[in-house]
Amino acid sequence: MSESEGTDIIPAPTSIVRAPTDITTVNSTLAKATIPSQDSLAKVTYYKLDLDTILDGLIPDPLPESGGKDNAIHHLNIIIFGKPNTGKTTLAESIAQALARRYGQSNVKALRATRDLPGLFQNIDKLFGRFRKPPKAILLFADDMTKALKKLSGTVEVKMSNGQLEKMRRLDYWLDKWYDIRGELFKRGMRQGLVVMVAGLHRFYGGDIDLRADADLLLVRSTGTPGTFDANKVEKMLGPVVYYAMRQHEVDALRDRKELAWTAFVAKTGSGVFRVPRPSLSTKWLMRNVGSSETSQELAVDTDEPVVQLRPHKSEEKRSVIEVVESKKRSAVEERPAVQPRHRLQPKQRRRGRGRRVGIIVAALGIFALAFLTWKYVLPFLR
Repeated sequence: MSESEGTDIIPAPTSIVRAPTDITTVNSTLAKATIPSQDSLAKVTYYKLDLDTILDGLIPDPLPESGGKDNAIHHLNIIIFGKPNTGKTTLAESIAQALARRYGQSNVKALRATRDLPGLFQNIDKLFGRFRKPPKAILLFADDMTKALKKLSGTVEVKMSNGQLEKMRRLDYWLDKWYDIRGELFKRGMRQGLVVMVAGLHRFYGGDIDLRADADLLLVRSTGTPGTFDANKVEKMLGPVVYYAMRQHEVDALRDRKELAWTAFVAKTGSGVFRVPRPSLSTKWLMRNVGSSETSQELAVDTDEPVVQLRPHKSEEKRSVIEVVESKKRSAVEERPAVQPRHRLQPKQRRRGRGRRVGIIVAALGIFALAFLTWKYVLPFLR
C-alpha cells in the first residue's frame, strides 16, 4: 500500500528503551563541524533495539496467502553499506538468524555469493528440495555487489518468441532478475512466503540507482570518508544526528573492535543507531556459499519461453558461452562429478552371478560323491 504525500508514518508502540549516552566529542578531522547536542544523540541511540523489532515493522504478520494462481510472495529489499572488514557478512547472517527465529530454521533458506551475481541466480534451485514444499522465507545475499556489478560487462542476445534477437547489457539482464525475484521464485513453485534480498555495498556509487531507491531498509556499518559522495549520500539518508552518532562509534572502533557492532539504520518506521552483536560461534550459519566455483552446472529445462544466450565481451572471448534457459515446467541442476561413480549391478545380474557360483559348487559335490561311491562299492565288486 503506497502512502499519500504528506502522510506521517507512525511506528507501532514497542518496548524500545532509549538510554542516555555519554559520547565524548572527538577533536579530529572525522568530527562534524556542527556537533549535535548530547540530548539529540541520546534520542537516536537505542540500547534495547534489535533486528527482530525492526523487521516487525517491515514484514506483515501473518504473511499474505495465495489463492493458488496469484503471486503473494512478500518482497523485502535491504542494503548493507560499509567499508571492507566492518562486518557486512555477519550482519547478513544476523538477518538470516532473525528469520529463523521467526519462522523456524528448517523453513528458512539462504544463499550468499561474493562478487558473482549470476552465480547467485544460477544456484537458486538449491533452495528447493525435491518433493518438498517451498521454504517459508528465502534470503539472497549479494556480498560485495559493488564489484559484482563491475564484472558484468558485455552484452546479451535475447531470443524472443518471434525468433528475433535483441541485444541488452549483461548488467541489465542480471539486475532484471534481481528486481523480478518474485517472478523467478514463482516459476519454481513458490506462491507465498517471504523473500529478502540483501545487497552489500562498500561503495555507494557502485550500486545501481534503482537498487538504492527501492531499499526498504538501509543498514550502515561505516559512514564513509567525510566530504565524499558516499558520506554525503549516507548522511542525507540517515539524517545529520544519526550520521554523527554512528561516526562516534566508528572512532571508538579504532580502539575497540566491539564497537563495530553498532549499526545505523533507516526504514519507513524510523531511523537511529542500535547494536547488532556478532552471531555466536556455536550457532550454525544458515547461509550457503555459492559462486563462480559452483556456477559451471548446466541448467536443464523444458521451455516455451525465450532462449537467452550470453555472449561475452571482446575481452572475454576466451571464456565459454553461458546458456541460460528459463523453465516452464521445472528446472533441475545437473552436476557432473569429477569421478564417475562405479556402476552397480542390477538385482537380476546379482542373482545370476550368485546362481552360477552355487551351480559350480553343487556340481563339484556331485562329482566327489560319485567318486566316493565308486571307490567304496564298485571297486571291491570288480576285485
